[in-house]
Amino acid sequence: METINNEESQEILKAENISIIRDKHYIIKDISFSINKGENWAIIGRNGSGKSFMLKILSTLVYPSEGSISIYGKKFGETNIWDLRKKIGVVSDRLQHDYNGNTCVHDVILSGFFSSIGLHQDAQQWQIDRVKEIMEFLRLTPMANRPFETLSQGEQKRALIGRALVFKPQLIILDEPCSGLDIASRDDFLNFLGKMIADGMQIIFVTHHIEEIIPEITHVMLMEKGKIYKSGKKEDMMKRKQLRYILGVEKFKMKEKKGRYWPRYY
Repeated sequence: METINNEESQEILKAENISIIRDKHYIIKDISFSINKGENWAIIGRNGSGKSFMLKILSTLVYPSEGSISIYGKKFGETNIWDLRKKIGVVSDRLQHDYNGNTCVHDVILSGFFSSIGLHQDAQQWQIDRVKEIMEFLRLTPMANRPFETLSQGEQKRALIGRALVFKPQLIILDEPCSGLDIASRDDFLNFLGKMIADGMQIIFVTHHIEEIIPEITHVMLMEKGKIYKSGKKEDMMKRKQLRYILGVEKFKMKEKKGRYWPRYY
């Protein structure tokens, strides 16, 4: 399934000195980084490190209080935000809880065209055709008419990915995508993400579980107290000393196996 649009620039996202201020308090302070084509990022940090606010900025849900951010060369505040949102798909736990359980899988995906929770308007034929294409790609066709609440956690997350794919975005942003999954379902879902990347999709996802960083992730950002502690290529970031600091764990060892990193706490 084609997911990549032709863009001249290799830089798909650039943040320059961005901050978020709430009640005169910095939640995120003076962050700068860029993401290029072909890069897949994981953002790691403890609760309160600012990683979820970072995703809200990247997904255009929150504007920075200071600094600037651009997507495909289009700067926030100087372009139509709805055009930008078509280039980015967002999957979050909040969406999973917000949907009416009786909404069928087909309509969950279709609602992505309207940025709505549920379906409240008629769709055009090309939109319906696009949903059929997505369901085939995500192996959801047999579940098209099933109520959302009857799906497993992993199937629900796949349906929400389908919702995020309606405009063929180049980038999918996932906020703790494995939350609520058992071990087997988590590994199945992570394998599925790997296949999506192999098909040309780029992803950014937040996690505080290093074992969820799949081999296809190329870069890692370590966040601490609203700032970037370090960021760069995965193999440079996945070092025991700095992960121990970021995760707040003193007695910590890590083993790499088949491109995954497995922690052991003692």
